[in-house]
Amino acid sequence: MRTVSRALTLCGAGLLLASCGVFAPGDAETDRQSTTLADAISYPQQPDATGLARAALATTLGRSSNFSVLEARDLEHSDAKDPFAHLVWRIHRPESTGWGTTPAFDACYAVEFNYYGTTSLERTTCPADAVPITPPPLPRADIPPDFEPALKALLGKLPPAPVDADVRTALATGLPAPRVDPETHLAAIPPETAFQIKGTDVGVVVFTRGGDCMMGHRLHGTVKVWSLNWRDHIQEKPCGAEAALSTP
Repeated sequence: MRTVSRALTLCGAGLLLASCGVFAPGDAETDRQSTTLADAISYPQQPDATGLARAALATTLGRSSNFSVLEARDLEHSDAKDPFAHLVWRIHRPESTGWGTTPAFDACYAVEFNYYGTTSLERTTCPADAVPITPPPLPRADIPPDFEPALKALLGKLPPAPVDADVRTALATGLPAPRVDPETHLAAIPPETAFQIKGTDVGVVVFTRGGDCMMGHRLHGTVKVWSLNWRDHIQEKPCGAEAALSTP
């Protein structure tokens, strides 16, 4: 965790928070789960409390029936170091039997985040009659499969010596329109595009803010379209029109 909770720092990572005067249900395991979760959703940075709640619910712990977000609230802030979001989540520990019986309990945690990570994490009393939060869905923001044949087709139809207006018009009219998700009824966010022309050769890139990248070119009259995969990202291959134009 980039910014360690003051409560956890004072108590020590291996001690129960209750031993420091925080008398709220929880144990070492729920402390560990919460610390791990807070660190996991701190990066990539989310724009607001709702984004953090959505990220928490997308984790392995968040998808389990024993986890719920009870509060997600934006905070007034003026600096990157100031907390901008406040979350309260609940971890349910069912009854366990072994050498003895451990009764079930609910452990709630109040967590605040700034630009750099977690600024505080501590046990708190679970709000009475709290209703779990279900953040509204986000529109899709990927590159649909039908973009590949569409990009290949529009590159093949460009004039022999295209100018910027030719490529710009081809991209605006030749790529598929955003689809509407039948479940969320939200229109997808269209990918962004960029291009570069060098004589009769053209390089085009289609990309999303989430890291999806499709490139294509018409090089010496030959059209090629390809996408970067996870190995390419690990090798930090560039996603840009210049790279599309210079790739054989």
